[in-house]
Amino acid sequence: LFKMPNRDRVQYVAMDMWTPYRDAVEAVLPDARIVIDKFHVGRMANDAMEKARKGLRSELTPKQKRGLMHDRFVLLKRERDLTDEERLNLDGWIKNYPALGEAYRLKEGFYGIYDAESPDDAYQCYKQWYRAIAPEMHGYFAELTRAWGNWQPYILNYFEHPVTNAYTERSNTLIRVK
Repeated sequence: LFKMPNRDRVQYVAMDMWTPYRDAVEAVLPDARIVIDKFHVGRMANDAMEKARKGLRSELTPKQKRGLMHDRFVLLKRERDLTDEERLNLDGWIKNYPALGEAYRLKEGFYGIYDAESPDDAYQCYKQWYRAIAPEMHGYFAELTRAWGNWQPYILNYFEHPVTNAYTERSNTLIRVK
C-alpha cells in the first residue's frame, strides 16, 4: 500500500473482515472509508444456514440425510430466486423440520437488511432481525452476530458507499482456475 501511486486519492476500500487488512488501510490510507464487502457478510448468513442443516442430520434416516445433502443448495438459495420445483422442495423440508424453516427465515431476513437505504435504516433492520432470533437459533448465527458487533461501523458504511470487492474476487478466481 505504501508504494501505491496516488494513494491519497483513495476514497473507499472494500474488504473482508480481517483485522490486519483494516489496520493496514487505517495506517496507510487514513482518509479512506473502509466498507465491508456485503458478499462476505452474506456468506456468513449462509454458513449459519449450513450449521442448522448439519445440526438436523442427527434426527434423520440415512435416506433423509442424502436428501437433505442433495437439497442443501435450495436452502442456500435466496427465496426470490427459487424455481417452483425448488420452492416445493423447500416447503417440504420446512414443514417437516420447523427449525430448518426458522433458520431459513433468519437467513433471508438477514439478507433483507441489505435492502435498507441508509446506515440508520440498516442498523434498525439489524436490531429487529437480531431480536427475532429464537434462543435455540443463536448458536447457529453466533459468528454472524459477533462479526456484526465487531465490524458494525464498517458494515454500515456500505449503505452510504455501496462498493464491493467483487471485481478483485472474480479476478482471483480466474487466476486460480488458470
